[in-house]
Amino acid sequence: MSESDRRLIEDYIPLQVLSAEGAREKSVRKGHVSAIHLWWARRPLSASRAAVFAALVGAPEGKNGRGGRSRFIGELCRYPGDPKKIAAAEEQILEAHARRISSTPEDIRAGRAPRPRVLDSFAGGGTIPLEAARLGCDSYALELNPVAHMI
Repeated sequence: MSESDRRLIEDYIPLQVLSAEGAREKSVRKGHVSAIHLWWARRPLSASRAAVFAALVGAPEGKNGRGGRSRFIGELCRYPGDPKKIAAAEEQILEAHARRISSTPEDIRAGRAPRPRVLDSFAGGGTIPLEAARLGCDSYALELNPVAHMI
């Protein structure tokens, strides 16, 4: 892997911001997907959205680029999620993926090139696949626990 292939998740994530948002989100019950069934290891949607986004976009070239990305992730990961920020994140993901596969975001949207794929092999309640799909990815989930699978 070359230095230019580094992903944001390998470089920097604003953990303090995500932690605060995750704690706030865990206290929300009305209208939240977790209200369907309480699961002991539920991941906050905001943190899962940040992880998916940061795993799919490149790290900034220098430490000076972190500020903009940090602010964007902080805004992207507010619960329940601003549709405009989610659309902007999807655009950034498609642009990064298009560069990796030598295509264009337009080709990906039109189905002439594959969308980014996200696999969660320990999906549990499916938070990561849900957020990956929300960000425009083809998402796949595996879970061995039959209770989690049924839920």
